Amino acid sequence: MSLQSFLQFLLLLLYISSINGFSVNPSAKESSSVIHFKMIHRHAPELLGEKKLTHYDRIQELLHADKLRMNILSHKRKLRATSSRRELQGDGTSFSFPLLSGESTGTASYYVPFRVGTPAQEFLLLVDTGSDLTWMNCRFRCNENNIGSHCSNPKDHNLTKRAFYPENSQTFRTVPCNSTLCQQGFLNLNSNPEMCPTPNSPCSYDYPYASTEVAQGVYAYESVTVKLNNGVEKQIPDMLIGCTREWNDSYGMGKADGIFGLGFNSHGFVSNIYKNFQGKFSYCLMDQYNTKNLSNYLTFGNRNPQEMPPNMQYAVLGTIGDHFGVTVEGIYVDGVKLNISDEVWNIEKGGGMMVDSGFSLTAWVPVAYDPIIAALENPLKGKFTSVKFEGFDSCFKVPQNNNNATMYESLVPKFEIQFLSGVRLKPAVRTYFIDVDDTGVKCFGFNRAPEGDASGSSISILGNIMQQNHMWEFDILGDRLGFAPSSCSLLA
Repeated sequence: MSLQSFLQFLLLLLYISSINGFSVNPSAKESSSVIHFKMIHRHAPELLGEKKLTHYDRIQELLHADKLRMNILSHKRKLRATSSRRELQGDGTSFSFPLLSGESTGTASYYVPFRVGTPAQEFLLLVDTGSDLTWMNCRFRCNENNIGSHCSNPKDHNLTKRAFYPENSQTFRTVPCNSTLCQQGFLNLNSNPEMCPTPNSPCSYDYPYASTEVAQGVYAYESVTVKLNNGVEKQIPDMLIGCTREWNDSYGMGKADGIFGLGFNSHGFVSNIYKNFQGKFSYCLMDQYNTKNLSNYLTFGNRNPQEMPPNMQYAVLGTIGDHFGVTVEGIYVDGVKLNISDEVWNIEKGGGMMVDSGFSLTAWVPVAYDPIIAALENPLKGKFTSVKFEGFDSCFKVPQNNNNATMYESLVPKFEIQFLSGVRLKPAVRTYFIDVDDTGVKCFGFNRAPEGDASGSSISILGNIMQQNHMWEFDILGDRLGFAPSSCSLLA
């Protein structure tokens, strides 16, 4: 299907959805230019609290979470075909969420406080550009219309977790299971249309992660409260949310109450909000070793010019399923392009590289992983002692002293990724040659992505560690991904 045909299909879907009584876009125009969701560094005292994690503990939990996530993405990729984005116009408004890093809680992702319902109830959600459904822990009361759906009774309430109580909200509205949305429109969001005991029972979902059903609940439309850049609070009505009764805690969500999905499904948060906010969102991920109590923001709309680095570069932005991705033109080590087939990097041919805030390490397709590791580790042999470390293929013992950071970084080959349009990401050495314990062992922080699916396609993933120390702008209307080095300190 051509891009033009797909865009026409999505617009038709929006029309059908609206005449069935379900608005998938906010009906009101925003009155300000920016919305901020506060973003706090992962080592900030308010997140770290009394909990202390060694490098070893953190890395092992990170590897566990990444392994689960890789299974999730592989499973979803088998179920879904590549999709595109709608062509809609914005009116220049924007807003931001505070973004909280989750490293100190044993997860690799970043948190945002998220306010939903009328009056608003606040939750802490994991920011995930690789998920298309926004959901939170929820206690949906059972009644005669939803018996057999994913509802709960008061005796089932888990008081150890924060939960959304729909009966306390004036704007909560479930999606009937006999509706066109449930029977057809939400299939890509893993709706369960056969679970429909009565026509008005809520549409339910079994959101699969790998071979297990992690999130189970019902779909609803609700108001989300955000704070505009002028300090005024604004309610955005009719946002699709998932009211999740239970999930598999082995996913490693730490203190999170749910997922803030930033993927681009036609019913997701981003696709339903971006048209009113300049068609873009952005974030800046701070240095994982920065111990300062800094704040940052996940922003929808145009940031103030003084917040943006002056040297932004732009790559062509595409989609891989519901996820944002880019086509890679080449991998360079110390300025030399590695001999890797161009086909593995091309989105149009089933490859490409996903940009994923929920994944920690960067994963490479097998045909690229081996030459990348070889090119990086060979120059270090004889300079540092090779060691074995669980979960990594290439590790070295680096002598520890207070002044050796500049020295060892100068010995590590410079790694660069060139994207379609010729721009290059030049990550800091410490975001790909990472600490894995407290004794000076450092490893190349890459994973091997699974082999391709039945069609032979496979994808690489740009994880959030290599995204650190950069501003990232997802310009959806402009079909481009902007990035530039940044300390993120201007956004504190």
